[in-house]
Amino acid sequence: MRTAAIAFAGLISSAVAPAAMAQGLFDPWADRVVDYAEGSEPAVGFTDPLTTLGPPERFTGEGVFPGSVTPFNPPFGRDELVSIGAGGFLVVEFDEPITDDATNPFGIDLLVFSNALYTDASFPDGLVSGIFAEGGTIEVSADGVEWFLIDGVDADGPNATLGYLDLTGPYDTSAGSVPSDFTKPVDPTLDPIGLNFVELVAAYDGSGGGVGVDIATVDLSEISFVRIASSSGSPEIDAFADVAATCPADIDGDGFLTVFDFLEFQNRFVTGDARADFDASGALDLFDFLAFQDAFTTGCP
Repeated sequence: MRTAAIAFAGLISSAVAPAAMAQGLFDPWADRVVDYAEGSEPAVGFTDPLTTLGPPERFTGEGVFPGSVTPFNPPFGRDELVSIGAGGFLVVEFDEPITDDATNPFGIDLLVFSNALYTDASFPDGLVSGIFAEGGTIEVSADGVEWFLIDGVDADGPNATLGYLDLTGPYDTSAGSVPSDFTKPVDPTLDPIGLNFVELVAAYDGSGGGVGVDIATVDLSEISFVRIASSSGSPEIDAFADVAATCPADIDGDGFLTVFDFLEFQNRFVTGDARADFDASGALDLFDFLAFQDAFTTGCP
């Protein structure tokens, strides 16, 4: 297998390079704050709505209690979160509409990130015993005028954020080197109670967490606006993300097709990793390279 992989590397690398360059930049984050009212008694100092633009936090507490963001150690900086007090709301807009895509993982189209926290029954080892979250409603709109409530889904809720996939523990004071995917949802049927940190990371399956929203539940084909509101309590919001369409050749999950995806595929192949069985034939052979090449040149949706 190693010989086949090396021999084919030059061919596939030259064939896929143009496709990699042709990939458009995928901007999954909210682009602007349309409106914000802090409401009654928001968390003091957490009233800058611009903190919700861009990606979620991977590392928090710089200069105070630095540490990687995990489901047991959520972001807590004033430059990382906005608080929405009772009666308050936040409206953000995406330049690129979020579309309803049934082929997205679990049918989820939108992710909302907060500072939800899993409580630890075995500190500092990380054993999920519950969740501390502060609710808040999620509404979506195509035009910013007509709004639709996502029923039964809390904005500040389950699937607490995970910044890296290679941490030594739930309270790691160093940043990891393998980032999670903030555009990939967690399986919505996951029950984290009783899982330890290692099991929880495995259950996230590469995802960075976030509350999942399927806009098909409100019969919309696409949305550009998201509104978070609170009737009581004070949910804190970190970020919003458009779920990336499934792209089999994007092996490292960064949203782009690059030489690093090929190198990871080749590494899996030469080490006999079953995930390199790209054509699902049950064997690792030249046809897996051909299948990978076809997926790469086809590109991501």
